[in-house]
Amino acid sequence: MKWLLLLFLIGFTILPLASWGQPIHYSRGLLFNVTTSRDLVGYDPKYYSFEAFSIHPPNVTPIRVVLAKNITIGATGLTPIVRKVDIPKGNYSLILLNISINETNGTQFDRAAYVFVNGVPVFWGSTQEILNSTAESDLTLFENLLQGNVTFQIVIPNFIDKAIGITGIYKVNATLYLYPGPRPQGLPNQFIPLFLNSLNYSYIVLNPTHPSYSESLNIPNGTYRDLLLLYEEGGGNDEFWYTNEPATRSILVRYDSLLAGVVNPYETIYTGGIDLFAWKPLTSINTLSFHTPYLMELTPLLALGLHPTLSLTVSNLQEAKVLTGSNAFDWDLAGVLLLWVNSSNPLMSANFTRAMGSFMDSSPIFQPGFSGTYYQENGHYSIEYASVLKFLHGSESSAVTQRGTFEAFQQFNTYFQYAQLDENFYESSSDTGMYNASMIIEGSFPITFNFVAFETPITSPTVIPFNATYVQNGTITLGLSYYSQYIFGKYNATTIIHENETSIGGFAGVLEIINQYGGAVLVSLTSNNALTTKSLIAYYLINGGGYEQSFLAQGLQNSTSNTSGYLIHLQNSYTTIN
Repeated sequence: MKWLLLLFLIGFTILPLASWGQPIHYSRGLLFNVTTSRDLVGYDPKYYSFEAFSIHPPNVTPIRVVLAKNITIGATGLTPIVRKVDIPKGNYSLILLNISINETNGTQFDRAAYVFVNGVPVFWGSTQEILNSTAESDLTLFENLLQGNVTFQIVIPNFIDKAIGITGIYKVNATLYLYPGPRPQGLPNQFIPLFLNSLNYSYIVLNPTHPSYSESLNIPNGTYRDLLLLYEEGGGNDEFWYTNEPATRSILVRYDSLLAGVVNPYETIYTGGIDLFAWKPLTSINTLSFHTPYLMELTPLLALGLHPTLSLTVSNLQEAKVLTGSNAFDWDLAGVLLLWVNSSNPLMSANFTRAMGSFMDSSPIFQPGFSGTYYQENGHYSIEYASVLKFLHGSESSAVTQRGTFEAFQQFNTYFQYAQLDENFYESSSDTGMYNASMIIEGSFPITFNFVAFETPITSPTVIPFNATYVQNGTITLGLSYYSQYIFGKYNATTIIHENETSIGGFAGVLEIINQYGGAVLVSLTSNNALTTKSLIAYYLINGGGYEQSFLAQGLQNSTSNTSGYLIHLQNSYTTIN
């Protein structure tokens, strides 16, 4: 996504395990994160790119709050666009945030796109590097944060480099839609943004030198429920981490010294990644807007006290540095503690009735073969906590179970790589006593990658930037199965998403490689062909009623002069469920 990117995929040799402990300096991989001149782009429809998953709003007129209108994002870096707005008083059954972005003024790479409210992350996505895009996020969970005068921070870390023709700017429109109706039950009423940076929003970057981060917390007395929401994405050499060795990444969360939970990252592919034409106009899953959030129940861990140290660690970062000698394996993280607080009913005592957490990773296993090197790695985790929380008025029993697995396999040689990764996770939690609530989140994130690529330098590859003729061809298949059920008293919100996408094709031409991480500019294009198919079936239910969404689309690339591509099929429908 950022233009300082690399895939260590092809064109390197794995040393035997006996050589571990010494840096292994691979040659640069043969797949790139590429941008293309706007001279090759064709038409500009109203919304060139969009996500398949979209919440169908109720049949009421929403209140519109405009946060940004054609705001220009130039060489802003991480500096936020700050907008202070007044949220109209009222009860809302649904709150949606729409982010629509237009790229103009020349060539640009795809960029991250974040939105924060008073430092709290509420939107996590990216831009389309050409033309325009639209995406949305469900902010209903943050209804008690969106009260009165609030500060929105819009962050698109854009960079300009006129020397290599990277001059594109983004224009952003952001609108909040408030749908009047019964407020959902059991919403959090206090929010603690985590890892606040100097710009006053939640954001940190971890890498092999700093693979962990710790923060001391002060949780208000009277807190009777505590959930953690994390957003994440790989960057630098780890933008396509599932093609690296090691190919697995897990985000381990510790509450004081105890393993509190594990987050499985999604294998997001941004719109310049791997085959830059494959995602134009049909983007990959969880790209423009991340729509499968993971809520981690921490309530039983209140038994450790109200002033814990929360720690995050991204696994296999240091192992990646040992194998490559590079420190440029980055992970961007943002998070918030969602709290339910009754300050007039303080916590008096708490005790664990069950406490167990384990995490296992096999570490990379390499084996030479007739057609190349074989790599595999797998692991699993299991976490269980239960406690009794005694308040001044009443008590609560809280329990949570998490478990998950991950498994990676690769076969590769100088020109070819086959990679497969599958992640599965499950969480179940229940709270009974003064109030009754439960939550189930489970999912599966499979991806299969099969590519051949060739590169022939035209100028000296030891001097960056340099030019090279380049050709690649292959197939990417990825999926998403996600189930979320949230119950508070008699209120029941359920979301089910089954999403699949396959892209097959390739391109050839001349690239200008602009940095050691695999960022590249397409100088000329000699062939271009890609067919991308995305399908989705989703259910969005409140107390058993709602709708089913059915989506099917195909995008085609078959031109060297009009590389914007076009949709050859689009079907999207909603069916009411009572």
